[in-house]
Amino acid sequence: MGIECAVISGLFVIFIAVFLYTKRKQWALATLPLLLVPLTDFTIEYLLKKAFNVDVTVFGGILALVIAVAVSAAWIGFFAGHLGHKRYKATYISITNLFNVALAAIVISNILSKAALDANIPANSL
Repeated sequence: MGIECAVISGLFVIFIAVFLYTKRKQWALATLPLLLVPLTDFTIEYLLKKAFNVDVTVFGGILALVIAVAVSAAWIGFFAGHLGHKRYKATYISITNLFNVALAAIVISNILSKAALDANIPANSL
């Protein structure tokens, strides 16, 4: 999932650049928290595990993703205060948090599946 998360992060960087180009600084800043979860997975999977040969346990990877979701949720709440209308705030908070939780759940499922394959445990028994 590291490559997929890198692509997702790249798309968000493009969104941020477009928002900055169109002089929508508040929306560019509001998009930043969406980078945290995919960048965390990419950092764990490719930078730590493959580039630096750091042994990251299943628990450590899942914990890092849960912390990334929590920090992102706090960050989202902070930036929601800068949005204009109450309707924008509610939509922004719900959609961005839903995205982060869904992405983290998918990545955690992938981590658990890989761990089950490495331990020769059937994935449906986890």
